[in-house]
Amino acid sequence: MKNKIVENFCGPYPEGHVFQDISSNPNYVFKNDSNFDQVMLSDIEGNTVYVNSFIECEHYVLGGWNYSPPKSFGEGLDLLMFSKLLIVVLIVTTIIKILGKLKEQIV
Repeated sequence: MKNKIVENFCGPYPEGHVFQDISSNPNYVFKNDSNFDQVMLSDIEGNTVYVNSFIECEHYVLGGWNYSPPKSFGEGLDLLMFSKLLIVVLIVTTIIKILGKLKEQIV
């Protein structure tokens, strides 16, 4: 059965791929696949692992290594800039409301 999350991180399933339950074999050794481009996976804690085969990639993704941190400094900076803009808008809105109430009290 194909898993969309696995395909997002590892690419399309290879022809004739059969799922292997590797978790039941602690001595399993992953073999490099020359037809598979190395993929870097991350977990929610920021740990990273490089995988060299589809089977290895599938195993890690299904095990929770499917977190996508910001891909570049620019993406993280965009989030920071958005947060700052949101704070400024909230402050300005609050000041306008306070000034409006003060104006009503004066008149």
